Amino acid sequence: MRKMKKIAVCAAAVAVAAGIAGISVKAVEGVRKKWFLRGFEAGQFIGDLTAAENFACEKTVIQKKYDKLCEEFEELQENYNDLFDDYYEV
Repeated sequence: MRKMKKIAVCAAAVAVAAGIAGISVKAVEGVRKKWFLRGFEAGQFIGDLTAAENFACEKTVIQKKYDKLCEEFEELQENYNDLFDDYYEV
C-alpha cells in the first residue's frame, strides 16, 4: 500500500509539474507574441518614417530639377525676346 501511495504522489507531482510547465509555456508564448507584435508595429513605424524621409529627399531633388528648368526657360524666353526685338526693329 505504501508503494501505491508513493507512486500516486509521484504521479500527482509529475502531473502538477507538467501543468505548471504547460502554463509556463503558454505564458511565454503570450509574452513572445505580445513583444513580436510590438516589434512589428515599431518596425512599421520606423519603415513609415524612412519612407517619409526618402519622399522628402526625392521632393527636394524634384524641386531642384524644377528650379533648373525654370531658369533655363527664363534664359530661353530672354533670348527669344531679344531675337524678336532684333527682327522686328528693322
